[in-house]
Amino acid sequence: MSSPLFVLSHMRSYSSLLSHVLGSHPEIDGYCETHLRYRFTFELWRLRGKVRRLTGEPLRGRFVLDKILHNYPVARGILTNPGTRAVFLLREPADVIQSIIHMGTHLDPLEQNTNAGQVTSYYETRLRRLAELAPLLGERAAYLPSEALLTNTDDVLEFLRRFLELRQPLERRYRSFAKTGEPGFGDPSPAIRSGEIGARSSRRTYVPVPESLIEPVRAAHLACVEACHRYCVPFRTTQTARDRPLAATQGEWASAG
Repeated sequence: MSSPLFVLSHMRSYSSLLSHVLGSHPEIDGYCETHLRYRFTFELWRLRGKVRRLTGEPLRGRFVLDKILHNYPVARGILTNPGTRAVFLLREPADVIQSIIHMGTHLDPLEQNTNAGQVTSYYETRLRRLAELAPLLGERAAYLPSEALLTNTDDVLEFLRRFLELRQPLERRYRSFAKTGEPGFGDPSPAIRSGEIGARSSRRTYVPVPESLIEPVRAAHLACVEACHRYCVPFRTTQTARDRPLAATQGEWASAG
């Protein structure tokens, strides 16, 4: 029976990109959010059934994937099960806030994703929950900075292959699935349909966000990163969003979310 593989992240983290890459591997089934609540361990049977419906294919792999971007319940018995694997994926706060607001304004219009207060509240709350999950999963979870998926692609794919003990390499190119690009299942931008890591968006308008809203998010992000490094298996890289020119953090945002 296949084991659960959770991509644990937040909106606009390149989680759709990562999930499509993982779901295109023959040992992994699933590629998107199922929005299931895992209150009991038997909910994993529901996950398998829902992934079959979302892919239109029988389960074939060692892992069945769900991408979780919200604070849905996940039973402790699932999180502590020796067979469970997870990947924590965290993107830098300034990029996340701008990308969520852009999505809510242009790609998937939702009022809560256009209000800076609601966006930062969601992101801070989500980061705090992810920090709580890290010690429960321990070294059965990998930690990956979102930016590394684009800037250190080959190293990231090999890191994940080794972590998941996959027999074949993970590839830069990935499949499209039935719900690829649909709001509610993942990234609604055109970039996710490119089928290959590396698609970038054009320059975006920078939306001013009060520092009073950003500061708590930065603190929550730092605490979450520290928890992932302390308890999980981290991908090591020296390049982060802080190393990029200021102009990049104020206007140029990758579109895959």
